[in-house]
Amino acid sequence: MISRRKGRRLAVQALYSRDVGNIPVNTILTFPWYDRADDEDLSFPRLLVQGVIQEQTAVDALISEQLEHWDIDRLARVDLAILRMGVYALRFQPDIPSQVTIDEAVELAKELSTDEAFRFVNGVLDGVRKRLQEE
Repeated sequence: MISRRKGRRLAVQALYSRDVGNIPVNTILTFPWYDRADDEDLSFPRLLVQGVIQEQTAVDALISEQLEHWDIDRLARVDLAILRMGVYALRFQPDIPSQVTIDEAVELAKELSTDEAFRFVNGVLDGVRKRLQEE
C-alpha cells in the first residue's frame, strides 16, 4: 500500500505532467516515471488525478476566488498542480481533515516549488477552506 503522502506527491507530478507536457490522462494514470514495488496500490493518487480532472472547472473557480489581482494562468504550474490537488481534496473528500490536506500541500510546496510558495499555497487553501465552511 502506498502512503497517502507519496500518493499526493505522485498526483501532483501527474497533474503537472498533464499541464505542461500535454500527456494523455491514460498515460499519466500509469505513473510511468515511478518505479513502484509490486505490492503498491496506486488507487489513491489515481483517484486524486481523476477527481481533479473531472472537477477542474469547479476546482479552478475556487482557486480563482482566492487570487487577488492575479490570474490563475499566471501561477507557476507546480503551484497550480498542488493547489488543484488540495482544493479537490478540501471540496470533494470530506473524510480527510482539512488541516491534513492543507499541511500536506504546504509540505509539497516546500519540497517541489520556490522558497516562498508554501506561504502562498497555505493562504489560498485556507481561504478555500473558510469559503467551503461558509456553505
